[in-house]
Amino acid sequence: MAKTRMQKVKGDRYYGKMAADYEAVRTKQPWWTIEQDEMKNLLAGLPRDLSVVDIPFGTGRFVPYYLERGYDVFGLDASKDMIGSAQELLGVEFDKCTTTTGLSHELPYEDGQFDLLVSTRFLRDIILYRDVKKTLAEFARVTRKFAILQLGVKLTEPYVIPPDDERMGSRMSVDQTRDMLSEYGFKEIDARKVKDVADKTSEIRHILCERV
Repeated sequence: MAKTRMQKVKGDRYYGKMAADYEAVRTKQPWWTIEQDEMKNLLAGLPRDLSVVDIPFGTGRFVPYYLERGYDVFGLDASKDMIGSAQELLGVEFDKCTTTTGLSHELPYEDGQFDLLVSTRFLRDIILYRDVKKTLAEFARVTRKFAILQLGVKLTEPYVIPPDDERMGSRMSVDQTRDMLSEYGFKEIDARKVKDVADKTSEIRHILCERV
């Protein structure tokens, strides 16, 4: 079966110098620290010794938290350069991870292979909505217990389901977002705000889901 490629969007920039400079640039953002703190808080409420896959793996920013909890760590990213940056930044911790390159809507993993799937700074901002739906189907296929997904939610009307050929952003209401997740077998059990956007009419959240 021929491999397909997602339409080129923002994520195709994460190569070369962009990948090399990613961590240094992003850590200067105030909400980077909030994301880190809220991820650690969510992980603290989950069992220890899980298997986790982080998509996209990026620079492996959450790897120290995973290893602290005794997780078996896997990561996938479309960019070899980003994985190379992760290797440089993580050092010996990188050697405890199993990483691969690939696309989020064609995951090279077995059904139910992982206890936990983590995906941040991706579904909302990087890929088109048509590929978000394909990706969520794959996420549901490979994880059997939990997922932490970063999504945007709109807090005031009007609420909009994104067109297939646009990125999601923060246009869907809380209920619409929960309904979308439910379609793919994810039930929201906790959510942590990590950033206000659009004059506080919407926000970005880490959403902890249980597979149902």
